[in-house]
Amino acid sequence: MKREISGIITDIMGDRVIVCAPELAHAIKEHFENIPQDILLELIERILKEPTLIFEERMTNLYHLFYRLDNGKYLVVIVKKAKTGAYFSTIYPTGRNIRNKHKTLKKVKP
Repeated sequence: MKREISGIITDIMGDRVIVCAPELAHAIKEHFENIPQDILLELIERILKEPTLIFEERMTNLYHLFYRLDNGKYLVVIVKKAKTGAYFSTIYPTGRNIRNKHKTLKKVKP
């Protein structure tokens, strides 16, 4: 089944991150209700290209967590890395701190 693609963004590590419509719609609905889709895509691009920190999480799949600190608050974009490519999972604010469970993850250097 083909999924509608809302955008493709090359991150700081050179991976082409595919942003699919359902994941983008979820992020808007749950975390950025008043932000237009095109502006949220620009924000995702900014975080992926100019992160403050990147963490790696290995579960069933590999995930990269791109944190960006702006105006004293963090935003995180989570990207699923698969054999078929890199896929946007979600974006959300974490406030003034990195989430505690993310602080123990391996840091990645771009």
